[in-house]
Amino acid sequence: MRYLKIFAALFIGLIGFLAFLNNLFNILSAQSFVAAVISAPEQPYYEIIGPTFAAGWQGWLGLLVIMAGELAAGVLGIIGAVKLFGTRSAVSSEFQNAKTFAIAGGAIGVLVWYGFFIVLGEMYFNMWQTDIGLGSVNGAFRYGTVCAVLMFFISLRDD
Repeated sequence: MRYLKIFAALFIGLIGFLAFLNNLFNILSAQSFVAAVISAPEQPYYEIIGPTFAAGWQGWLGLLVIMAGELAAGVLGIIGAVKLFGTRSAVSSEFQNAKTFAIAGGAIGVLVWYGFFIVLGEMYFNMWQTDIGLGSVNGAFRYGTVCAVLMFFISLRDD
């Protein structure tokens, strides 16, 4: 069971790193998407209930926050996997204590993909109203759910 938890932490790290790298290698597309969402130029059904953000630097700032969260989830997940691997033969309390980074990586992944994309993007900026926005929300739901399930699995007592 310990090895499964090590792999679960590794997968949290990989989700975060791959999402970060995907945005990094497609930085202009990623920024234009974030800028389009937060400026909300096309809202065919529901109007946004508060301010929107049309300045270019705001799109960059939004993307920076998203990518920082993805990178944090990746780094913490990988560190967590390494720490868990290092305590794989230790007593239960040591292995349990080594789970902190992996659990934090999963929690940050949940916050990034549920918090930023579903709560802010879908509910505030109404991303569900466009095909491209809904695609992002669906992906965020998958990634956030995977992080949540793996985080809860890792956090289970090992004894």
